[in-house]
Amino acid sequence: MTIQRLSSDVSSKIAAGEVIERPASVVRELLDNALDSGAKNIRIMIEDGGKTVIDVSDDGAGIAPAQLPLAIERHSTSKLTSVDDLTHIQTLGFRGEALASIVAVAELSLRSVAKQGEAGLEIHTRENSLIHQQPVGGARGTRAIVRGLFRTLPARLEFLRGNRTESNHVASTVTRAALAHPDVSIELRDNERTRIQTPGTGRLRDALIAIYGTKLVDDLIELPPGQTLGIEGFVSQPHLHRPSRSEISFFVNGRWVSDRLLSAAVSDAYRSMVPSGRFPIVVLRLFLPPEEVDVNVHPAKAEIRFRQSSEVFRRVSATLRRALTATGETTPAAFDKPIIDQFFFPTTNVNWRPTAPMASRTFSTTAGKISSRENPDPSTSSAASTSPEMRTLGQIDQTYIVAISSDGLYLIDQHAAHERVLYEQFASISSETRQQLLDPLTIALTAEESEWVLAHEAALQKLGLSISPFGSSSWLLRSVPLALGQRNAAEYLRQVIAEALTPEFRRLEATEQAHWSMACRAAIKSGDKLSTEEMDKLVVDLQACDLGQTCPHGRPTIVLMTRTMLDKQFGRT
Repeated sequence: MTIQRLSSDVSSKIAAGEVIERPASVVRELLDNALDSGAKNIRIMIEDGGKTVIDVSDDGAGIAPAQLPLAIERHSTSKLTSVDDLTHIQTLGFRGEALASIVAVAELSLRSVAKQGEAGLEIHTRENSLIHQQPVGGARGTRAIVRGLFRTLPARLEFLRGNRTESNHVASTVTRAALAHPDVSIELRDNERTRIQTPGTGRLRDALIAIYGTKLVDDLIELPPGQTLGIEGFVSQPHLHRPSRSEISFFVNGRWVSDRLLSAAVSDAYRSMVPSGRFPIVVLRLFLPPEEVDVNVHPAKAEIRFRQSSEVFRRVSATLRRALTATGETTPAAFDKPIIDQFFFPTTNVNWRPTAPMASRTFSTTAGKISSRENPDPSTSSAASTSPEMRTLGQIDQTYIVAISSDGLYLIDQHAAHERVLYEQFASISSETRQQLLDPLTIALTAEESEWVLAHEAALQKLGLSISPFGSSSWLLRSVPLALGQRNAAEYLRQVIAEALTPEFRRLEATEQAHWSMACRAAIKSGDKLSTEEMDKLVVDLQACDLGQTCPHGRPTIVLMTRTMLDKQFGRT
């Protein structure tokens, strides 16, 4: 085997392959350059998904005529001067590879005017060579036209998808840039059709409306700038979710990134709020000191590393969780059409009034049944008297509670609703809320189970579960939570441990794992018959929950069938 040095043409095409994967890659690199130049208006035009033509123009600081030919050479950049600069990068581009990579795989016409009123320069390349240049005039800014992407590389061209798919990738790239930089007006024209146009007002909300529409944005929760240092954006309320992560976007110092740490932080914030396999809408912008972020870890600059990753995770999760719980959203899901992709919530809270005067009741957690004790009348609670009044009617198949109000017809999942009530009650359990077992139970655990118990012994104690080693593989259970009642304590502990070791629960703290498990086991079940008073009390307690619209698993607890949908079902519209 003979070793030889690759020609500059071959090596440049290999290098370009790491940067330019498809037309969207070209658009991304040209957008980065335009944004780094301080442009306030950027226009992108593509034809045939960007395979034929990509035309990007901006009004930013141009390139001096003498430097324009240098700009298309590999590792030529105005953004770095020394190795030390890599530790505090503040620009989107920095490697000096973008234009050189484009030149290696397409024809490029590059025109730039550095200052208004002064002459600029236009250059043309073909087959990785500069073939023509001429002086030009005009307004300050730069325009890059890329033609025939991968035309000289048939194998790469064959891997591109259809025009529509490539256009969608370009649109996604432009959308990310527009959300990362709402102070810049960005327009995308696809075969002469305007596809994206943002106003450049500097307000993220305006950019979101331009892309997603007012209706969707009105359903999002804003994280105002300054509320949490370095974090701002918009997140969806728990009832609004999608089947994929496609509408979760992260931006760090103006750069779109794909980051597992941030994704995990979002999942942690929405735990027990959205169903398994569903994902919220999130547009999150983080602003950190440049030295706290390493952006030089991915060829396409799509991944980063945080110097203090655990602190970033904690701040993001806490900020989102605080915003979600601060809404106090306990109104039921409403729908005017069959539910397919999301649940719609009404704009008013419901005043959960009992059907007849009665003393307020509280749930016991024994075998999922309801017992009563005297408490203040719920009709004197702080619920707004102007809210629509609801009246329970009965059960469907001893699974769903039926109620009505001026809003329409309500359906409440009795198990999910009670599970949410208990989950939030258990979250306030103290270690004193326990009962000692007269005869400690001996429990045999596997090595994996024993390891988990040892690691979480303090958390189990806090929950009222007192357990200690008893031999090589056995344990003594001396106390259980008072809320557990007369249920099989040993079986309960096994269930807690088994569920804690499943992927769904591993991301939760031990105490939350147990709260989740206890609530599910102790809640009213489908098939339990409830009295009118028990149904009334359930919805009263549900309204008192911080996150009463979903059960701990993220499923809805209550939905509203509006008058509009009823009219449609009966042909009245």
